[in-house]
Amino acid sequence: MDLIETMRFLRSDIMERHVPIVKEEVKGLSIREVVRGDTITYEYVTPIGILTEERKRSGRTIYRSRHLLRSVEHLKTYQYIVENTTYGPRFDEFLARDRFIGQDGLATPSGNLTPIQSLLQHLMGVEGVVYALADHPNEMNELLEVMHEQNLESYRLLAESPAHVVFTYEDTSTTVMSPAMYLSYSAPQLDEYADILHQGEKVFITHMCGKLKGFAKLVGAGSMDGIDSLCPPTTGDLWAHEARDIWGEEKVIIGGIEPPALVWMSVEETTRYVTDVLNQMAPGRAFILSTGDAVAYGTPIENLLAITEVVERKGQYPLKKNY
Repeated sequence: MDLIETMRFLRSDIMERHVPIVKEEVKGLSIREVVRGDTITYEYVTPIGILTEERKRSGRTIYRSRHLLRSVEHLKTYQYIVENTTYGPRFDEFLARDRFIGQDGLATPSGNLTPIQSLLQHLMGVEGVVYALADHPNEMNELLEVMHEQNLESYRLLAESPAHVVFTYEDTSTTVMSPAMYLSYSAPQLDEYADILHQGEKVFITHMCGKLKGFAKLVGAGSMDGIDSLCPPTTGDLWAHEARDIWGEEKVIIGGIEPPALVWMSVEETTRYVTDVLNQMAPGRAFILSTGDAVAYGTPIENLLAITEVVERKGQYPLKKNY
């Protein structure tokens, strides 16, 4: 079964992620893909230079083995790519997918990451970003500002789109950034994106699936409407009810279940686990029960159906404690 068929089989409310709604075009850029064994090389060819990235296949996954940006010279080449990027609508394609989901849920698009998270996750890696900010602050800050300005253009288009909810997949975590870095390079940018989307009457959700306890108050002060894929220990470090105490009743919380736990727990343990989460979150205002980012490979289908049964029996708003 595909994703939507699987969700319907599980009787889950569907909130499909990453549904295309904005098209991106880059003037003067060509991308070449070369495959040699388990290594995939991407070459980004521009009039002012060539950037290369490598990925490797391993088991059931593909991981980035060599980042695109590895020197200060690469920053200017990538800045050329950013400055020559334009955005256009793919609204009809999005609406078709939303109609396909129908009354079972909704389609949701992805907004651009904040520049710092784009660099941390995809373009440079943690080590590369930290050293570059220390060794080449002027070049880095110029690139970050250019990326942010382009993001604003994209979010203005999202604000005009037919989507009801917009996500950005920040993967925020104290394992990759400090509170000071979050305050400088994430919080102000996210607030600007939120302001633009709110002008278009959109709900803005930031996906933050990492360890958040170290700057939970900073996150709670942001203008986003909610936090997605909140992950409890031990993969994450913040239970949903702890986040509710910090963020108040208005912030939407999506998450509450640790993904790896679903692999090893029995049906009975899963039932107790989910029941406890619902008890702790009563009365459940602005709460969507979900895994804290994903469903891990090897999760028994029986555990997922057990969650559905708990929700159908006990998950209606308002939640009541001590089921």
